[in-house]
Amino acid sequence: CPMLKVRGTEIAFNRGDDVCLKINVYDSEGNPYELQEGDKLFFSAKTKANDKGYAIPPKELEKDVIHIRPEDTYDLPFGTYVYDVQLRTAGGRSSTIIEPSSLVIKESITAFGDR
Repeated sequence: CPMLKVRGTEIAFNRGDDVCLKINVYDSEGNPYELQEGDKLFFSAKTKANDKGYAIPPKELEKDVIHIRPEDTYDLPFGTYVYDVQLRTAGGRSSTIIEPSSLVIKESITAFGDR
């Protein structure tokens, strides 16, 4: 999957694209945190942060990479959504790695993955 470059925490890509994003995790002192066995990272997106339903339901990252597949966005209207990334440690603790941030689904004219 091609890696997408991100500015700050905003993610923007065309609807239906196959997108991969590497997530760097740091501890509270700013040092790189190595995921331990049993640690899991989760990505999810909503239309608005306080919505009950998800635009993209929580999905576990593949190691430290968010993989947004074309089918995750095919049916989403173009526009700006809110996403975050959570860490659940093997010991059951939960931490927000990326605070709620913008996820922009841009228009596309033609896509190889059109259904």
